[in-house]
Amino acid sequence: MSLSVFWQFVRLRMKERMEYRAAYLLGILAQIWGYGGQYIVVWLLLRRFQTIHGWSWPQIAFLYSLDLFTYALGAAFTFSPFSELEQMVEEGTFDGVLVQPLNPYLYLVARKYNVGYAAHVILSGLILIWATTQLSFHWTALLFLYFLLILVSGVLLQAAFITFLGSLTFIVIRSQMLFGLYYSIKAAIAYPISIYGAAVQVALTVVFPLAFVNFYPATTLLSKSGQFLPGWIGWVAPLVGPLIFWLSYRIWTYGMNRYQSAGG
Repeated sequence: MSLSVFWQFVRLRMKERMEYRAAYLLGILAQIWGYGGQYIVVWLLLRRFQTIHGWSWPQIAFLYSLDLFTYALGAAFTFSPFSELEQMVEEGTFDGVLVQPLNPYLYLVARKYNVGYAAHVILSGLILIWATTQLSFHWTALLFLYFLLILVSGVLLQAAFITFLGSLTFIVIRSQMLFGLYYSIKAAIAYPISIYGAAVQVALTVVFPLAFVNFYPATTLLSKSGQFLPGWIGWVAPLVGPLIFWLSYRIWTYGMNRYQSAGG
């Protein structure tokens, strides 16, 4: 699938949603209100205790926004298709994806692109910009390049986990419950993982490397220490997202090749 064809699918998906513009805009406002409430809860907590393990409100806001911003961009393409994959496999409608003269993965993510994640992007993007101004980063060409790379890596890492969970449908069929478990684990990176014990920090670095979405990049940009693992690990964060995404895509390919339709 060429890039132009891919974006044509995305454009049609957006046009489809905008047929009910009022409902779409109300949904955007509801999402902003909901996630805005989470920011307010953290702000109230920091107003009471000043810091969380040495992290101030702007630093926590930066940390949380990195997670939400990259999640929104990654999940916009992957959440709907892969959370619905179980149903598609059970009903045999996944067959329709395989008969398209296009890459099945790209066809699926483009066809089911979720424009509702615009709310997450707007809110987290604005707070991310605000947090960077409050933290007064001493930008250099290297640091700015690093920042751009961790955004790309974070998007790929968020998309990789969702892709992986959806791909398990081909193996275990019932994978929907795994999404709930994943989001429970993912909630841990809303705060600095240095507040947890060594075992949890290692788990969020090696087993579920979600800490590379926001914590390690943030500690590198903010020159913070205190985590169980050495500080240089943050510099490898730009490589983690592409690597994990490639592994998830390979698992997707393996599972898809094992797929048998509902008829046989």
